[in-house]
Amino acid sequence: MGRKDSTVNQAEILGQIRNLMSKTDVEYTEEQLEKLATLVVLLCKWNTALNLTAIREPEKIVVLHILDSAVISPLIKEKNNIADVGTGAGFPGLVLAILNPEKKFTLIDSIAKKLSFVRTAMTTLGLKNVTIINDRCENIVPEDKFECILSRAFAPLCKIVEWCENLIAESGVFICMKANLEDNELNDLPKNAQIESIIDLKVPSLDANRKAVILKLHKA
Repeated sequence: MGRKDSTVNQAEILGQIRNLMSKTDVEYTEEQLEKLATLVVLLCKWNTALNLTAIREPEKIVVLHILDSAVISPLIKEKNNIADVGTGAGFPGLVLAILNPEKKFTLIDSIAKKLSFVRTAMTTLGLKNVTIINDRCENIVPEDKFECILSRAFAPLCKIVEWCENLIAESGVFICMKANLEDNELNDLPKNAQIESIIDLKVPSLDANRKAVILKLHKA
């Protein structure tokens, strides 16, 4: 689906999202799909000025940001207080907040311009279940520690654990989304990090090796 200009057709984007989401195990409503389409349009507009993501084409944003984020929604079904660390332009956090309005999401990033987009998206989409923090993970002392910490293309697993250990509840889990998971990354995990499972993520229209690494911490 190519274009000769920069116009984004929201109806086409909605149709693409509807088609691809129907091929996943994700629960959703039509209203949520419409919000996801609005998010794509908004990102395209902001991306021109702020360079929020290297992915420019709306159709690729749908697959590489919207669907790639949405497919982990079933993994957070039992979690209610969730942090998305290194959220960037709000992925996966914004997508998951749209799909799970009953859950509380905190989106964390150290880059203010990206969070300015996230803030605008929250207002435009009417998201009441999202909080943002503009800081480095290791500097944050949360009032309530998180049941789940999400990361997507953020850092090596060992660094995620090191930087976010202060954020996670005693029974909490890390869900780390990885495009290319190497054995050495697993081997470099600290001794207090236990691999609960490694899940293959199936993203419609994406021929790539996507995995979710589920980690828990135990007292050393």
